[in-house]
Amino acid sequence: MHTTSLIVTDARPLIELADVDELDTLLALAPDIRILIPDMVRHALLVHIDIPGVPDALEWIRANDGQGVSVQCTEEFEEFIVLKRRHNDAVERSQNELAAGEILGRELARGTEAIVLLLGDAHTEHASVLANLPAQVLPMSTTTYLQRLRSQQRQSMVGALLQRVLALGRPTAS
Repeated sequence: MHTTSLIVTDARPLIELADVDELDTLLALAPDIRILIPDMVRHALLVHIDIPGVPDALEWIRANDGQGVSVQCTEEFEEFIVLKRRHNDAVERSQNELAAGEILGRELARGTEAIVLLLGDAHTEHASVLANLPAQVLPMSTTTYLQRLRSQQRQSMVGALLQRVLALGRPTAS
């Protein structure tokens, strides 16, 4: 099975990408990569609707659900809802990570060959989901993702320019 998944481990990467108007770059990866968003992460966005970038992230999820983007149901979220109803607890960041870990386990069990964990920049070093990851799992911060994306865009732009120059028959500098 030749599959790759990108799991969003927290609301922060979606907010960070929305802030710089780069959410659609995740779609540029599709159909090669499935973008999986835990229901706990979507809920965290809903709870913080007043934060800049959150409305855009939610609209992006709605607009692209089923088209390379999928909100994944987790037991972690179901347990959170039951506990919240009983104890009026607030969402904790670790619950987002636990939901992402649950989806990671499912992806590994189904034989996904490569999995990218998209993490918020501020929480990359402290994410509990990063402990003892298998070789096919690559944790990546939002900043690292954007840097790699821009590097690939520059490479393809330079390649396209070189092809145009060669097509015109002009000499190129070595």
